[in-house]
Amino acid sequence: MTREIGYTRQEGYKFWHVFGEQDLLRCGPTDEAEKSLREMRSVKYRGDVAKSLMEMENLNIHARVTGIAWRKMIEDELPVGEVVASA
Repeated sequence: MTREIGYTRQEGYKFWHVFGEQDLLRCGPTDEAEKSLREMRSVKYRGDVAKSLMEMENLNIHARVTGIAWRKMIEDELPVGEVVASA
């Protein structure tokens, strides 16, 4: 950046393309969502519904699965007799 509008000049950011490359490296997209989605698919029910749901919800913070897809993932994880219809 140059000293326009009160910004101090920093070496390495004189040109816009350099700034853009550095910005992508520091703040660009990561594979956290894909990793969380893979981990969600590998979650297994081990007799505790609350623990399984908490694990799925924690992983869903990055994956952001919603709606019917989220409900289907939860239903597929639980045994058939444990599925409870929501009101």
